[in-house]
Amino acid sequence: FPLFAQDNYTRVEFGAQYSTVRLTNQDLGATDYSGFGGRFDWNLNRRLALESQLDFFPEHSLPMLAIQGGQTIQAVFGVRAKVIQTRRLSVFGLIRPGLFHFTDVLYFNSNSATGFAERPETHFALNLGGGLEYYLNPRWVLRADIEGDPYRVPNTKVAIPGGSALSVGKIDDTTRFSFGVAYRPGTLIENEKETDVPGKWEFGPLFSTMFIAREGPADGVRTEPGFGGYASYRFYHIFYFDSDVLYFPRGTNSFGPHDGGEILQGLFGLKGGIRRNHFGIFGKVRPGFNSYSQALNGISATGQESFGRSTNLVLDLGGIVEFYPGEHGTLRLEAGDTHIYFSTRDVNFGGTPIPVGGGKLQHSIQFIVGYGWRF
Repeated sequence: FPLFAQDNYTRVEFGAQYSTVRLTNQDLGATDYSGFGGRFDWNLNRRLALESQLDFFPEHSLPMLAIQGGQTIQAVFGVRAKVIQTRRLSVFGLIRPGLFHFTDVLYFNSNSATGFAERPETHFALNLGGGLEYYLNPRWVLRADIEGDPYRVPNTKVAIPGGSALSVGKIDDTTRFSFGVAYRPGTLIENEKETDVPGKWEFGPLFSTMFIAREGPADGVRTEPGFGGYASYRFYHIFYFDSDVLYFPRGTNSFGPHDGGEILQGLFGLKGGIRRNHFGIFGKVRPGFNSYSQALNGISATGQESFGRSTNLVLDLGGIVEFYPGEHGTLRLEAGDTHIYFSTRDVNFGGTPIPVGGGKLQHSIQFIVGYGWRF
C-alpha cells in the first residue's frame, strides 16, 4: 500500500526558506527586506514539534536610535503545533521566542562630531503566527508562514555633563513572511491514535511576566510580574470563551496622562484549537482592558500633581499550549502580544482641562503560566 504524507512522520526535519521582514527604510517608510535561512524541527508527535529557525537579511536598513540599523539576523526557538491535518495539508501555529540582531544601530556618543555613532544591538523578540504545510510525499514538505514579531528595545543611559540621563526604550513590532521547503529524514513513524480530552469548564490561578513600556519618563520599558486567574468554557467543538484577570502590583517612579501605578488587566474573548491525548493547542483573540491606578489627572498652578485611575482598551493576540498530566488537571502556557490603545484623556493644567491624545498603538509582550482544573 502507498504511504500518504500524513499517515507517518519522522523525528526530525531540516528546512531552508526565503524570508522577508518589514523594517524602516531610508525614506522613513516601511520596506520588506529579503533574506534566507534554515530551520530544524524535532517532532514530539504527529502534531507538536520543537522548532528553531535562523534567518539572515543582508540588505541595510536605516540606522534608528536604539531600534534598528544595518543588516539583520533573527534567531527563534519554540513550538510549532498543527491544528488541522489532512493527508496532504496542515495548518499550524507558531510560538517562538528569540532574538533580533542589528549590525548598525544608532546611539548617543558625545565623542562623535554629530553626537551619534553606530554599534551592534540585540533585542529580545516574540515570534507569533502560523502557516500552511503541503506534503509532496512522506519526505518532502512545502511551507509558507507569516508572523508578527514584537521586540523589546531596552532603556539606555546617556552620558551628559555631570552624570547620565535615561533614554526610554519601547516595544516595537514588525511582520515577517517565509516560504520554504523541508526534508524529513530517518525512520517513518506511524501516526499514533488520537483521543479527545474531556471537560467543558476550566479554571485556575495564573502567574504572568509582561514586557511593557510605561508612559512616565523615569520608567520606560519594564518587566512587570503579576498574578491572577483564568476561566475557560467550551461552547462549540473547537471554540471556547476564555478569560484572564491579572494584577501587576508594582508601582511606577513617574506618571503619564494615561499610565501610572499598578495595573489591573482583564482579557475576555475566544480561544480556538484542539485537545488531543495529553495536550491542547490554541490561538487566542481576547479584547479587554488595562486599568492604571495612578495616571496623571492634573497639575495645579503651584505645581501640585493629582492622580486618578485610567482604563484603556487592549487586544491580546497569541497562542496557548496546554498539557494534561491527569484526568482533571491542566498545565497552561500562554504567550501573546497585548496591543494597548490609549484613549484621549483630559488633564487639568492650572484649572484648564486639556485633552491629551493617546498616540500610536502600543505593544507589550506577555508570558503566562497557570495550573487549572477541568470538569
